[in-house]
Amino acid sequence: MQSDWVVLKFGGTSVAGRPQWDTIASLVNERRAAGCHVVLVCSAAAGVTDRLAMLADDPASGTVADELIQRHRELGLALEVPDTDWLPQAEALLQECLERLGRDPAPWARAELLALGEWLSTQLGACFLQRQRLDAAWVDARDALQTSDEGNLSPSRAWLSADCRAGPDPDLAARWSEIAPVLVTQGFVARGVDGRTALLGRGGSDTSAALLAGRLGAECAEIWTDVPGLFTADPRLIASARLLGEVDYAEALEMAASGARVVHPRCIRAAAETGTTLRVRDLNRPTVAGTTIASAGPESRGAKTVTCQEDMAVLLLQNLDARRQVGFLAGVFEVFRQRGVSIDLVATSETTTTVAIHRATNHLDGSGLDGLVQDLAALCSVRRYDDCVCVNLVGRGIRTALSRLHTVMRRFDDAPLLMLSQSANDLCLSLLVPANDHLALLREAHTALIPDRAGGIFGPSWEQICRQQGAPTG
Repeated sequence: MQSDWVVLKFGGTSVAGRPQWDTIASLVNERRAAGCHVVLVCSAAAGVTDRLAMLADDPASGTVADELIQRHRELGLALEVPDTDWLPQAEALLQECLERLGRDPAPWARAELLALGEWLSTQLGACFLQRQRLDAAWVDARDALQTSDEGNLSPSRAWLSADCRAGPDPDLAARWSEIAPVLVTQGFVARGVDGRTALLGRGGSDTSAALLAGRLGAECAEIWTDVPGLFTADPRLIASARLLGEVDYAEALEMAASGARVVHPRCIRAAAETGTTLRVRDLNRPTVAGTTIASAGPESRGAKTVTCQEDMAVLLLQNLDARRQVGFLAGVFEVFRQRGVSIDLVATSETTTTVAIHRATNHLDGSGLDGLVQDLAALCSVRRYDDCVCVNLVGRGIRTALSRLHTVMRRFDDAPLLMLSQSANDLCLSLLVPANDHLALLREAHTALIPDRAGGIFGPSWEQICRQQGAPTG
């Protein structure tokens, strides 16, 4: 029997003004007309979490606190929501969080403050929908999502980037179905094992939507954002990039891990665990079909997208003869472990091991990289490339793309190629190059691998979508 639940997630730019909420109300009416119970999962309004993070660093900054309240008063005015419906409680909660942080600047206290952005946007949103004559109610996401007890995590990660297990919860579905046919709740937040507020990490509202859809047995989770879906390349760099109509979970995960940040990887994993279909849509272009992420259907092999990860560092670790130095790689990897640095890509030969690491993910500045190289120098000679980009070709059976890259590979007659790596699952082919060379490589690979017209899973190009909507491509 098909579920009558549907989860709609809206990001920060999608809840920041009256035009966006008018569109949300229209979408809710459409889903209700189809007989669905609707759950709206909302992020904080764009920029609010960043401002709350500034306030967490300086709880005595009354100016930032006043700015946050005033911004939401203006949003409430635009939504025609009276201050009395939300403001007294908001001011009390904010003051309570600031006093708590002043006494104890612990990660759990920081999480309580950062969670206020979602509380504010959803309280205003629920009141607005009620004034639009929708039978809507606010529910607390923390009553549905509890974090996993992982004792080996640092306190910061346990409270600010926690995990929740995916899975159905029939009791939750029964309880929430009795409250109202339209429910509004926070993204990003969950309840910690001791009952206090924990966060799912930046970008965690996508994950909240997938987890809640799985709990409720929802037909799908719709991720409404400010782009029409997943593309064959970043449309800001390549206007001819095509909208992808459908990809499977594994491909979408590889895209997200390779630089296509439209949907958070945790969201995709949570959806895959429960078989929940994800649909990525654009709130500014609601008539565009978007991208569906689901279980693999009829196999479609070959490149789907070309992405790039910037801020990479590449280390060439040169050893005279790795075969005669037993445990050389174990020693190298132990240095990375002790430094708390995760490795993105690695390639080995008889005398050289090439390692690629993402500096931002590892919070690795110049001095941190200096220390890592110094530790490695005790084992081998190190050649270092600080400013690199990984160009990734992603798609099921990606090795089939190799025969179509012969014209692209000629560029390396004169330009350096630091590493070529194929993933074990045959979903990604990665080329590490210096930063100045990556845009030309990205465009050449896209031209070689992606069809120049719509067909199959390849939809209209970004420039075609913008032309149809009367919008600039830039």
